[in-house]
Amino acid sequence: MKKTINTVRTSIMLFLSAAFAIGSCKKENGPVSPEIPTDTTLKVSSLSSTSLHYGDTIVINGSNFSTTPANNTVTINGVTATVVSAASTQLKVVVPAVGNTTGEVKVIAGSKTASGGNINYAPDVFVAGGQYNAAHNTGTLWKNGTAVTISSEESALSSICISGNDIYVAGVERINNLSLANYWKNGNKVTLGTGESIANCIAVNGNDVYAGGAEIVNGFDLPRYWKNGTGTTVSVMDPIISQTVTGNGSCTGIQINSGSVITVGSYRNSQGRFSPWECRNGNIPANTIPNNDKHCFANAVFVSGNDVYVAGSQNNPTSGLPMATIWENGNAATLTAGTASVGVATAVFAAGNDVYVAGYEQEDYYGGGSQFAKYWKNGVVVKLSNVSSAATGITVFGNDVYVSGWENNGTHLVAKYWKNGVPVNVGNATFNSTGSAISVR
Repeated sequence: MKKTINTVRTSIMLFLSAAFAIGSCKKENGPVSPEIPTDTTLKVSSLSSTSLHYGDTIVINGSNFSTTPANNTVTINGVTATVVSAASTQLKVVVPAVGNTTGEVKVIAGSKTASGGNINYAPDVFVAGGQYNAAHNTGTLWKNGTAVTISSEESALSSICISGNDIYVAGVERINNLSLANYWKNGNKVTLGTGESIANCIAVNGNDVYAGGAEIVNGFDLPRYWKNGTGTTVSVMDPIISQTVTGNGSCTGIQINSGSVITVGSYRNSQGRFSPWECRNGNIPANTIPNNDKHCFANAVFVSGNDVYVAGSQNNPTSGLPMATIWENGNAATLTAGTASVGVATAVFAAGNDVYVAGYEQEDYYGGGSQFAKYWKNGVVVKLSNVSSAATGITVFGNDVYVSGWENNGTHLVAKYWKNGVPVNVGNATFNSTGSAISVR
């Protein structure tokens, strides 16, 4: 009996062992769940805001960003933004000058690109000019309508240039009965002239600051061109006598394009008439811009690609009245007739195939009528005001046209700008004020 019981126990144990072994074999040889691969797709899931200004910090949420800020490239409307911090799921970025009212956000990490969709960009509008206080005119810069006094001395601003975070304005300041050409970088003054002088225009390229104006030397208003504070007198090759002429005149426009510095202005030629000139990269003598051999003035320049546009005026050969004029690569086109009106072009801007010119026209010169702020797009006039006014600067941002100037409200001159023809007052109506130049960032 004992033998039988032991035999049964042994059989049961053998059966259980076999069953366990069979079960184990079935588990090992059965279907195996596939391993899920890691998702390495570069993605943007959301933006902290889609309404942005220059200098705002935007948070980009997503996945598979590089944790090294420099290894992520973020662009808004194709303009590279600064990445200030990075995690695999989040980037913090400072908004650059987008250059348009809308733009697509893109993130590039390695060979991968992800879109974050479009944002709306609200630009800042800067107007440079002057505003009177109880004592005198003060150089003033308006940002989105808020005034900042650049100089509390008797002064005025004539030009503005924005380079990255830096704001440059040029003009004149009078101290102890001496007016001197100056420019201000973020409010810090740099004096250019040593004798009675004025700065009319300014441009910046990297660390180089260029300004143009005039300085009285030995009784003559000499056209002057300053690079990083060092001044050069602009002499002109007078084609009438085929000689270099140095004399009365002024440098009134400057722009940098593809490393070239183009300045324009006017000088009194050998016949006693003012003629326009153009100077490239500081090479002296400058060359005369083709003109009708009457009084002609160059007031501003804009360079687009290989095309050089100069805005100014030339006298009608018959009436002798100034006509607003635009020169394209030396070819003149008049914007006003000059038969019974006085017209002056003060600023020029080119965008794509379109050329915009700002200025003013006294429509009824012989009747003593008022002058009116205007701009011309490809020669077609847009009248900005029906009261005494002037347009002094122009720029295009996206599809919007901005024009600076002033308008007489019946009591005072008021600095303002027009956006697509709609006026925006920036000056204090209690005292006279004028806008001389405009920039949009």
